[in-house]
Amino acid sequence: MPEFEESKLRFKPKARIIRTIGDQLISGPEAAVIELVKNAYDADANFVEIKFSPPLLTGKGRISITDDGHGMSLDDIQLKWMEPATASKVKDRRSPSKKRKMMGSKGIGRFAAAKLGRKMALTSTVTSDDGNVAVLIPELDWSVFSDDVYLSDIAIDYLVQTVEERTGTTIEIIELHEEWTKARLGKLYNELRRLLSPFATSHGESDDFSVFLDLSDCDTKSAGFEPEEILGGAETAVQSSAPYNGTGHRVHPFPLLSTCDYELGGTLSPDGAFEGSFTIHRAGRGAEPVSVPGTGIKKHDSAGTVEVQLYLFDREADALKSNMKAAGLGDMSATDARRLLDSISGVAIYREGFRVRPYGDPENDWLALDTRRVQNPSLRIGHNQVAGYLKIEGEQDSHLLERSSREGFEDNAAFQNLAKLVKRLLAEIVEPKRFDFREKAGIARSRSTSFDELKELSELKRVRKFLNLLEPKEREEAERIIDKESQRLSLRIDAMRERQRVLEAQSSLGAILAEVLHEGSPEATFIKKSADRMSIMLKTFLSGDDSGKGTARKYFSERIPQLKASGDKLAELFRILRPLAGGKRRQPSLFYPIQTIRDALALFEDHNVDLTIETDAQGMEFLGHSEDLSTAMINIVGNAIHWLEATDIQEPRIQITLSSSEDGGHVFIEDNGPGVREEFMERIFEVGFTLKDGGTGLGLNIAREALARSGGKLKFHPEHEGGAMFEIVFPAGPEH
Repeated sequence: MPEFEESKLRFKPKARIIRTIGDQLISGPEAAVIELVKNAYDADANFVEIKFSPPLLTGKGRISITDDGHGMSLDDIQLKWMEPATASKVKDRRSPSKKRKMMGSKGIGRFAAAKLGRKMALTSTVTSDDGNVAVLIPELDWSVFSDDVYLSDIAIDYLVQTVEERTGTTIEIIELHEEWTKARLGKLYNELRRLLSPFATSHGESDDFSVFLDLSDCDTKSAGFEPEEILGGAETAVQSSAPYNGTGHRVHPFPLLSTCDYELGGTLSPDGAFEGSFTIHRAGRGAEPVSVPGTGIKKHDSAGTVEVQLYLFDREADALKSNMKAAGLGDMSATDARRLLDSISGVAIYREGFRVRPYGDPENDWLALDTRRVQNPSLRIGHNQVAGYLKIEGEQDSHLLERSSREGFEDNAAFQNLAKLVKRLLAEIVEPKRFDFREKAGIARSRSTSFDELKELSELKRVRKFLNLLEPKEREEAERIIDKESQRLSLRIDAMRERQRVLEAQSSLGAILAEVLHEGSPEATFIKKSADRMSIMLKTFLSGDDSGKGTARKYFSERIPQLKASGDKLAELFRILRPLAGGKRRQPSLFYPIQTIRDALALFEDHNVDLTIETDAQGMEFLGHSEDLSTAMINIVGNAIHWLEATDIQEPRIQITLSSSEDGGHVFIEDNGPGVREEFMERIFEVGFTLKDGGTGLGLNIAREALARSGGKLKFHPEHEGGAMFEIVFPAGPEH
């Protein structure tokens, strides 16, 4: 048996792994440039210059990226730059002199150069005891990394010499992989503008890092465009205060369009609580303090502390044109104003002064705001109505981990919670307050009318008042015609109400579909798997040996009672749901409300909420349709459970109390949740009004309309403290 020097296996990466990092993990040329800009920031640079030298065609041209940072020594290049995925930035998250929080941590940004061109040259100057020393890599041909050789077999030539130049690094990318057209450079310019945080200039933060884009070598003949076509009125180096003497134009972030209709600002705590202010500029109001309680997010699932700034817009022509004029953009047409808002819309995320791509791109609706808006366009805010900014902490505090492609965050619990919390702020603060203001100001869609109001209108009382002005004979004929038309209207309204009842039943079924799946799916799966197993065991029972028959007999004897229990549970579930299916109505009849209420509560048994029923009227019967009471209970209780769970109430409970009076039977539904804020108490029964993210604003309205069909009423008790209380008043049987 041969002897081995050591009994260990070692990885021997092929050289093409470097090309894989550059070509595959960095999504595009714009992302590659941005990675090199971030490297300059980590090197404590005051500025970075990105210069394009034509012809900017595939296989030609040059991109130079220069900074005045601390540079890299030969040891730095050998021990850090030449080591893919080095842990140096992970171990020390602060830059040496300016103590900046480091942007890079995966050690792959340096290979962005491989994404941009076929060859690269590097010059890096550092300070040493004997003066400034430059390390020069004259040429690094990335194509050698495509050969079938091992990474350790590739050697790169370098020079070291003493120089008088300042410290810093210049990377030159030669023989470009892709053509840089006017459109692509325009996209890069906008990417660089979005990369830089708008908070630096708007909030008076220190401005110690500048980005310059130099297109001075480009013109129509050599590149197909003039620099001004892309840069517009960008600030030149002469105008800049940065320690830069090149010919580039300074890149400034997009300004905050703070001349908006509504503004929300504040801080999200790690547990999901929010403290801040909300301003309705369109109403001329000052900022009002707002707060939202925490949701009990666990520390390892939290996005950390997040600063929130949301600027929101109505898109009516007059409001939008007024905002643009106030922002100093002159008299714009409504079309141009909407186009401008479209170009800056979205909610961007910034970390350590830089935007995390692609959040904040106009086409990136990462919060799915437009999907929410489809459900209720009069209430919900759309993606093109908000220009928002979030400032997050580093990865260790926020648990928001950038993908290896440098395109967004991993879809972990922290990122999902961040999205939920931002949408919660919209649902519980911005949207209802905006909805309320717009309706009171007369600029919202008219609210819906109840069927009882339509019935009253169908009696044509106002028309009948004028009949007394007619002669007796004419009055008699007019009354006959009006009675006939009133009756026709009443019949039409009854038909509409019946149609509405069916639609509401279907809507209620949709609202409890999750509960049905939660309850029924495990039982159905168990029955299916058991049936499959029993079909196999049956063959053994019929033709197997004594041992096999004994095993099959034991299996059948154990499994059949379990199957019956699962079947009974499904049958009970369907029995509870059958009255809600919107079938043909029977005549009103007497029924025991206690059983109907128990059936409704059975749908929510698996929630960690204490559901209790008490009654002061044993044997009381209601007169009407039991499905109307069931529909109301499911919507009210389901709503209460949502808020109990969303606000992480300790020891959540819902108390149901039945009593009777001369007015009929009473059902009180009381919870110990967050209750209803005073400013929204008058709106909770309106169609479309909701404080839930993803809510339809139908639940309480459906409950009220369902009860009205049986002559019942739904009331809210605003004076109740320590939660919310609703009361159902329902016609009772003759003994009550």
